Amino acid sequence: MIIAPEAQRVVLLHGLSRTRRSLARLEAALREAGYEVINWDYPSRRHSIAELVVLFRALCDELGRQPKLTHFVGHSLGGLIIRAGLAGWQPTFALGRLVLIASPNRGAGIITRLTATRLLADLPRLFGRPALELGRDAAWLGSIGMPAAEIGVIAGTRGFHPLNPASWLNTLLAGEVAHDGTVELDSAMLPGMTDFLSVDVSHTFICDDERVIAAVRRFLEAGRFGE
Repeated sequence: MIIAPEAQRVVLLHGLSRTRRSLARLEAALREAGYEVINWDYPSRRHSIAELVVLFRALCDELGRQPKLTHFVGHSLGGLIIRAGLAGWQPTFALGRLVLIASPNRGAGIITRLTATRLLADLPRLFGRPALELGRDAAWLGSIGMPAAEIGVIAGTRGFHPLNPASWLNTLLAGEVAHDGTVELDSAMLPGMTDFLSVDVSHTFICDDERVIAAVRRFLEAGRFGE
């Protein structure tokens, strides 16, 4: 059975130290396609990831009061919150598809490198409290299960952008490893994902890219990024 976009809902989660405004272009495109869109503005800097997951599940409980097929799209940390919040937990609405955009599913090497320096104590001030939990291959990341949904993963491969401070450090320290300025390409990949797409764009502004926006729409419609 084909469900019209008007009968579906998409929940957007921004990344660490960002706001809902960073997803404004994606939000507008999805509204234009007919979806109800909830662009959730959560306090990404102030709480641990476990606390953010609690807030996310409270949002899901509110959504359950108006049952509707519900998709989720998360940028960076937002994708991790979606995974952790929905894995092993049954929402009261019909769960649709998930799109994770530049999410550090295995953590970020830049965080690991910084924790090995005297900047460790400054990480929450620089990037927000969750940064302390986002080191490369952190144990909790490996323990997150897979939500019972089709999952599309989009990753960037443009390693430098002048407005992304992390990309300056990664340009100097990451060597030949492919990354988007913040997250390594292999970290974005997720075992068991339904489809994967890499785009030559940087981490910070990946959700503004027209190719990415079009790919999100295709995945929500068909469960694949391809035409």
